[in-house]
Amino acid sequence: MKKELNCINPYKLGEEYDYDPYMIERFVEILGEEETSNLLQFNETKLNKTIRLNTLRSSIARTVELLERKRVQLEDIVGMPEAKEIINSPVPIGATPEYLGGYYMLQGKNSMLSSMILNPKSDELIGDFAAAPGGKTSHLAQLMNNEGTIIALELSSNRCRSLKSVLARMGVENTIILQYDTREIYKLDLMFDKILLDAPCSGSGVIISDHSRKQSKTLFDILNYHKYQTELLTESLRVLKPGGELVYCTCSLEPEENELVITKVLENFDCKIQELNIEGEVGLEKFQQHEFHPDIRKAKRIYPHTSKGEGFFIIKMVKEK
Repeated sequence: MKKELNCINPYKLGEEYDYDPYMIERFVEILGEEETSNLLQFNETKLNKTIRLNTLRSSIARTVELLERKRVQLEDIVGMPEAKEIINSPVPIGATPEYLGGYYMLQGKNSMLSSMILNPKSDELIGDFAAAPGGKTSHLAQLMNNEGTIIALELSSNRCRSLKSVLARMGVENTIILQYDTREIYKLDLMFDKILLDAPCSGSGVIISDHSRKQSKTLFDILNYHKYQTELLTESLRVLKPGGELVYCTCSLEPEENELVITKVLENFDCKIQELNIEGEVGLEKFQQHEFHPDIRKAKRIYPHTSKGEGFFIIKMVKEK
């Protein structure tokens, strides 16, 4: 029987649900006991699948019609005309002819926000600097109507192959895939109009989809991610044009991977943080011994239990000079 969300002791819940104890302590500091209790209980539920309809292959109306003929029950997602929630499907939604033909992609609704916030234009050079598996890359191409140019970087050769397959299925034609370390992007001698950096992270925002994350990462791992993310963001900003825009996001709830990364990088770059017109909580002002740059309040923390989706941190930066 499904439990109702209520304020059960989060430490007891954490033990019951097999979390590493350090995670519960951190969640309580960030959210408080009641919200942590709600988060932990929500992570034991199951999200409905969401899809992004791909206008590079078919119109939204046509794809909806084809799926409804299969008796797939769809629901609109507010503010995302290309996104639908799967309420019920008598067919495997990841194996229909329409899926195989690239008419849509399985993608979490909160995962779609960063591409929309970057708002790429058809005459711009866009960097996607941790591109696999390709959901955000193909969304960028869709928003650009396959015009302009996307440089999609991925360090892993296996993930590059997966990325290439996804982009081919989705009909993406404006993207160059490079197996390349973002920390050496300056060697390409390119300057970008806009950059999306969906940084590799510890993944504490996606526990609802991957329960192994309750135990798989340590505090040491989080600090290692912080170092790597700081290097990635630093080098990304080096190759962003003055006046250019960068969206940094992670599916982590850990301040070291989010607010602390931004605070460190702003010590060396003159950037303006833009307000985001999306639902979510403001960025943290402080955590443990850390105090963060005051403008980071303009970032958004998207929590699973309040958004009914996977957790994300998203911030948009404009390089001043």
